[in-house]
Amino acid sequence: ETIRIVGKTGAGKTTLFKLLLREYPNIQGSLTFSGVDIHDIAIEQLRSWIGYVPQDQMLFSMSIRDNIRFGKFDATDEEIYEVLRLAHFLDDIKQLPQGIDTMVGESGVSLSGGQKQRVSIARAFIKKPEILILDDALSAVDGKTEAKIIEHLVRERKNQTTLIASHRLSAVQHADHIIVLEDGKIVESGTHGELIELGGWYKEQYEQQQLSMEEGETE
Repeated sequence: ETIRIVGKTGAGKTTLFKLLLREYPNIQGSLTFSGVDIHDIAIEQLRSWIGYVPQDQMLFSMSIRDNIRFGKFDATDEEIYEVLRLAHFLDDIKQLPQGIDTMVGESGVSLSGGQKQRVSIARAFIKKPEILILDDALSAVDGKTEAKIIEHLVRERKNQTTLIASHRLSAVQHADHIIVLEDGKIVESGTHGELIELGGWYKEQYEQQQLSMEEGETE
């Protein structure tokens, strides 16, 4: 399924993902994958199943091609261009001086924030992970680009697990399930339609964001 996790800043979205990555030891309660406690799974095995893209990405001082190959060392150029298409980056590649051979500089300094995020997403895509986690990983791109990337992602990852945290609610509507976190607890959950019917935080935020988008288009 595609699961969207939303909530205000500090609600616990990143903490939840880091728990799944076993970055916090000695937790209370339990987390399971297919009924198996994550502490009974070798950490290398667990992390090999997961593709994780945080909000603040790390790119290496090398070409775009080689940065993406960190996800799959033997990736062909054809595979690289395909994941760049999924990450909505092909038009950007045409504008860069050496295409996928363009050097990104230390920590990706020669790319914009949105470009760094999309290269990082392409690197996660090429791994074809069992579980893909995007932790507000599209915050630096505009809403239309985010929606296109999510559309590609949902279509390509049908029957796989994808967890997406986002502040924009416009792109969460087609998720199989949406979880609203507040102070580390689930306060609302369901489909987009069910949460609108519920009339709680999700509905209020969704309507506010829709109004802001309409006002922006009018301007």
